[in-house]
This record gives sequence, structure tokens and C-alpha cells, in this order.
Amino acid sequence: MTTWLPNISSSSDPIYLAIAKAIVSDVSAGRLKPGDRLPPQRELAQALNVAIGTVTRGYVEASRRGVTRGKSGRGTVVRDLAAEQPDSRLRVGPGGGLVDLGTNVPIHAEAPDLSKALATLAQAQDASRLLHYQAPQQDPRYLAAGAKWIGECGLNVGPESVVVTAGAQHAIMTILGALTKPGDLVYADELTCPALFEVAQLLHLRVQGIGMDEIGLRPDALRSACRQRNGQALYCMPTVHNPTSTILTAERRQELAQVAREYDLLVIEDEVHRHLAPGAAAPISQTVPERGFFIAGLSKAVAPGLRVAYVAAPPFAKEQLNDAVAASLVMVSPLTVELATMWVEDGTARLTADRKRVEAKARQALAREALGDYSYRSYASAYNILLDLPEEWKAGEFANEARRRGVALATASAFSVPGCQPPEAVRVSLGGARDRSELREALAVIAKILSDGFPGRGTRM
Repeated sequence: MTTWLPNISSSSDPIYLAIAKAIVSDVSAGRLKPGDRLPPQRELAQALNVAIGTVTRGYVEASRRGVTRGKSGRGTVVRDLAAEQPDSRLRVGPGGGLVDLGTNVPIHAEAPDLSKALATLAQAQDASRLLHYQAPQQDPRYLAAGAKWIGECGLNVGPESVVVTAGAQHAIMTILGALTKPGDLVYADELTCPALFEVAQLLHLRVQGIGMDEIGLRPDALRSACRQRNGQALYCMPTVHNPTSTILTAERRQELAQVAREYDLLVIEDEVHRHLAPGAAAPISQTVPERGFFIAGLSKAVAPGLRVAYVAAPPFAKEQLNDAVAASLVMVSPLTVELATMWVEDGTARLTADRKRVEAKARQALAREALGDYSYRSYASAYNILLDLPEEWKAGEFANEARRRGVALATASAFSVPGCQPPEAVRVSLGGARDRSELREALAVIAKILSDGFPGRGTRM
């Protein structure tokens, strides 16, 4: 624990805000470093002669500003943003710069030919209509394309069930924003997509992590949590989970559906990686269509710049979701929805997803070759691996060392639900490299760090 004490004597802000600003300022100045543990709230309250609730509010505000986070068993620590959120703009490649293997990049080299699609659009007599106000989420053609894509992701629905959103994260926000209220509890895997944390924070929702095993989310752990606390929704990624790449079995999906029915949970089923394992079991939403929200995004399968995802929603929620879409951004961009529709209709989306899966499988083979006997979790055609580190390494230190040598990684803590203990592991995004050659060199860097061991091996206290 650091002996840090905030200098708030000259601040005119409320004390809690002055504490938060002091944390932010000292992090920026380097007086507080990544991994530093802030004083326990009671101790700091005594040192400053203020109420403990004032310190608590200050710590919460610092967390809201993204510079700290609660760690199970460690209190409040300074986040290692360089390790958690590598800056993809810095990726230069072999010979200099940073190779971003920290961001979940869906292999941009296999994206569709945008210039050809735009040329086709330009030749349409009514192309200018795509610049007008309209409601793509209610257009029959766009809804039909959404139903087709959802079907290709494993769930057969009619156009009347489809809601068009601006990407999967917007879909999550739309569902939770329409159907929950501040303070409600959302269950999720103890390691899950960070987008959920951002949405929950914006909507003032609580998130509780649920235990996982080698298959994924555990129904018994979910049932136990439901018995103890009244939750409103379950968010899950059943197929090629991020970051562990687990795939729930048919039996496991049925069990989760049963728990959802028993405890009246909404099920938000995020299947943005479904194209990487097209033979996966039937969606949970197929078993519980009255409470299932199936998200079929195009970002990971086709191109993230599209910002289009389709939600298969129960009848009771369809209009609520459409209202939430309109309230959050007026309309999903007609231009991007038109592109998505064209590519779904003519098969380009499906072919692109297939190409990305084939390339991901080849990159997984490179990872196996480079990392040999080192332990990691993944799936044969996943975009990522979750590398379990030797005991001598802390994830943040490993990520910092990799960054120093030119490779950006994401620590498991970036995916950890607050209150859960993340493993000492890093996620390696195989799609972040521009090609296989660049990936091979970046993986060699990671393998070399593992081989070299922690600096001063054997001296860690």
C-alpha cells in the first residue's frame, strides 16, 4: 500500500471531488503508479479528518474517471491503462512501433471491398435518400436482412422480431436502457466483455460476476447468486466467449435457460463470435424466446466500421427497444445499414465471415507453434488466446514488458467483473497483426519474454 496523501487544502471543490481530482492529478504526474494501492478509506478519512463516506465518494469518482478500480483483496488500485487498453493507433509493425495484440481486431485484411460497394451505391438513382432522416430499424427490407443474418448465426426468427442497432455495444445499451432501472443487478461471467462495464456505469447498474469453469458460465453458480440477490438480467457470450474462447455445450445452455425461467431473468445473448464456430449448439434464446435477446453483430464477422448489429427481441420488448434506439441516436445511420443489407443479401457478409474464420484458424496454428508448451486457453478458430502466465509474472508487469519490446497486450483484469479475482493472464489478439508475418514476429517476442522469465528471477518478494 502506498503512503499517498492527497493535497486538497487549496481546493475550492467539495472534499470528495477534491480527493478524486488529486488522484487523477497524481496519476498523471507519476506520483501514483499503475498497481499502487490507495490507502483504505477509513485510514484516509482519519488522516483528512473527514467522514468515511466522503472518501468513498471520492474513490468512486476517481473510478468513474477511469484511473482506479476495485481489486478483490487489494482495495482500490491505480489502473494500468497502458496494459489494459493499448493504443491501436500506435501499431506500426516489424522494425519499429507497437504491434497491437491487445485489441480484439477481426482480421481487417479479410474485410469486404468497400470501394466496389460504394460504387454500386453511387449508381443507384435514389442514393441520396441515405442522407435523409428515416428509421432503418423499421424498414421491411432492412429487417428482412437482419432476420437473415440472425438465421445464419443460428436462430430462426421473422423480420417482425428484429431491431437494428448501431453495433453490439449499442444493442446491449439499448436492451438494458429500455428494460432496467438504475440500481438493478445484471449477472455476467466473472470474466466478460468490458463493453458491459461501460454500459452498466452509464446506466447506473450493478454487475455481479458468476463463476466459470472450462466450459464457461456455470448454471449452479448462477442459481446460487439468484437465491441470494434479485437480479434482472444475465449477459453472456455462449459461443467463443471473450476472453476465454469457451463454447457452452447444448446441455449447459439448456440449464442456463432453466435458471433464467426460474428466476425471471432476461437473457442477453451476445453472439458476435458465432461465425467462428458455426457448429455450436442452438442459442439459449431458442429455448426461452419469451425472455431472450439474441445479438448478431457484424463488427467481428464483417467490419467494425459498419457499426450495425441485429437484435432478435421478444414481442413484449420490440417497441421499447425501438424507442430506446431513437432516444439514444435518433436513427442508425442509413448509409451503413444499406451497406450491411447489401452484403447480407448478396452473401458477401457470409463469405467474409468464412474467410475470417479460415484465417483465424491459421493464426491459431502460428500461436501453437510459437508458444509450444506454455499454457493458454483458446479455440481452434478464435481471434484471441488467453495466455496463463508463470507464477513469477504479474499480468500488468508482463504486459508492460511486452509493450516495452513493441507488443501491446490486454491483461485479464480488463475483463474482470469488480469483486472477482482475475487470473494472472493476458489476452493476445491474433487478429491485431496486419499479416501472418507480423504476427509471427510478435508471438516470438512473447515467447522470448516467457523464456527469459521475470527480471531478477527468484528475487520477487
